[in-house]
Amino acid sequence: MGWLSRWLDRGNAHEPLLARLEDLPGLGRVRVAYVVDCMGAMCPRPQLLTMKILGQIDEGEVIEVVSDNPAAVESFPSLAETLGCVHLLTTRGDARWQIYLRKGLEMVH
Repeated sequence: MGWLSRWLDRGNAHEPLLARLEDLPGLGRVRVAYVVDCMGAMCPRPQLLTMKILGQIDEGEVIEVVSDNPAAVESFPSLAETLGCVHLLTTRGDARWQIYLRKGLEMVH
C-alpha cells in the first residue's frame, strides 16, 4: 500500500460537523454537509484533504473547501472531475476563498 493510500485510509469516517443551508449565487439554497479547512495549507495538501473527505461522504453531498492559497483554489475547478465531483461555485471572502463541490459527476438542481 502506497503512502497516499495509507494517508487517505487513516482515521474514522467523518461526522458531519457542519450541516447548514447556504445560499449560493445562481444555485439557491444548498445543504453543506462538511467544511474542509485548508487555511494555511500549501499544495497538494488542500487537494489531499478534499480527496479524503470526498471518500467519506455520500454521493450528492456538498462540501465547502476553505482556502487562502490562490494556487490551490485555481486547481479545484479543473481537478473536480478527477476527484469524482462537480465544482459548483467558488466565492471570495476577505482573506479566503470558499469552493463548493458536490460528490458525483452529475449536476443536481
